[in-house]
Amino acid sequence: MNGDWLTLGVEEEYQIVDAEGRLRAHIDTLMAEAEPRLGELVKPEFLQSEVEVGTKICADVAEARREVTHLRRTLAELLAEAGLRLASAGTNPISHWHDQRITDDVRYKLLEEEMQDVARELLIFGLHVHVGIPEPDLRIEILNEARYFLPHLLALSTSSPFWLGRNTGLKSYRTMVWSRFPRTGIPVEFPSWDEWENYVELLVKTNSIDNGKKIWWDLRPHYLYPTIEFRICDAATRVDETVCIVALIQATVAKLLHLRRENLGFRKYPPALIAENKWRAARRGMEGRLIDWGKQMEVPMPELGSRKDCEYVRTIAREGTSADRQLAVYGEKGDLSAVVDRVCEETVAGL
Repeated sequence: MNGDWLTLGVEEEYQIVDAEGRLRAHIDTLMAEAEPRLGELVKPEFLQSEVEVGTKICADVAEARREVTHLRRTLAELLAEAGLRLASAGTNPISHWHDQRITDDVRYKLLEEEMQDVARELLIFGLHVHVGIPEPDLRIEILNEARYFLPHLLALSTSSPFWLGRNTGLKSYRTMVWSRFPRTGIPVEFPSWDEWENYVELLVKTNSIDNGKKIWWDLRPHYLYPTIEFRICDAATRVDETVCIVALIQATVAKLLHLRRENLGFRKYPPALIAENKWRAARRGMEGRLIDWGKQMEVPMPELGSRKDCEYVRTIAREGTSADRQLAVYGEKGDLSAVVDRVCEETVAGL
């Protein structure tokens, strides 16, 4: 396909941490230094200890890799000058949410006022991937089918086993924290683009939201761009992990589009069934057994296969995710600061 089909946009939320591995409020200084070099590709987030980057529209996975690498390298260099570090993982193992400062912005203040502690506890970091699908009705049809693969993507990305100084026993505790927000989780099926627009208009009319940006599902049609946005993943620690997930998402959407061109389709499953797999993915990551609903049987995650352009999936299947590596460091060292050190090292490795 050509034009805007299957174009990519990658958004990563990073932690700003100090030498001890604790989150540090530094966004104002970082933005002043980063904007001249990165422009609108770098943004503040709800908390002052977090920074978000978003790539430009990328034609392919190779361009996405270059963009992600450039953004990470630039931020890491700027933070190093201030004695700080960049970390990419779904949670910070040490820091507590009540110690964080909210970014001084009207929309964040309004969000805090509306959500109260549910927003203040949002000490989590994610990876979001946009895939371009210009035709609205086809966009919603692909979204309906792509929901099935959300738990698999979560299992591959798990990087948040620790929360507030504790080993939670889950590979993605970020998933649990994020679920407290309204309009999150597995999206329902929409029969047409018009039905989706009617849903958004109804929520706006009833003062539930002010625009489609406040629909925070694990997969959503973007309210401004002709894309579907995958939002289920923890922040990926290694660049190779980010790029692998991006490539896998693009390949999945391409496959679904190909089936459509052949007048075929992928079976759509109810959100309740997909949520069963989502829980398994959050709990055990790559060590888990997801359910193949077509065969009605459990399948170990490492046996789920991969595409040629996603070969790093095999590395993740063999070596585990960031969550597994973090747990291994904690088991060896018994020190959460050492866990953050490992995350920081991997975040900038090879840049």
